[in-house]
Amino acid sequence: MKILLADDAKNIILVLKMSLEKAGYEVMVARDGLIALKLAQEEDPDLILLDIVMPKMNGFLVLEALKDDPETAEIPVIFISAKSEDKDLERAKLLGANDYLVKPINQEELLTTIEKNLERRDTDE
Repeated sequence: MKILLADDAKNIILVLKMSLEKAGYEVMVARDGLIALKLAQEEDPDLILLDIVMPKMNGFLVLEALKDDPETAEIPVIFISAKSEDKDLERAKLLGANDYLVKPINQEELLTTIEKNLERRDTDE
């Protein structure tokens, strides 16, 4: 299973990438929103972990573009963000995010959330 990890924080990338690879996932990394969108379109990941605050294109705009493209619209997207206000959670839901985890990320919760969303995607197909 391929996961696209889109975050601009080096420490978050290192920790999450190591944890995901240890769990058996292939991980692609994007350090800004434009690269995240391009990788999603070119590499067809099974799931996307998406930060909101990123350079060049924020996570909300990336999610909108993903949902507007029939090729990427069905990829599950989990926001991982330090933004924890209700308005951010609501906007993510309205745009079509599958889940929302607040940083700092609990590794067990992350893996459980990923598995849940991959299972949901597989039963919807």
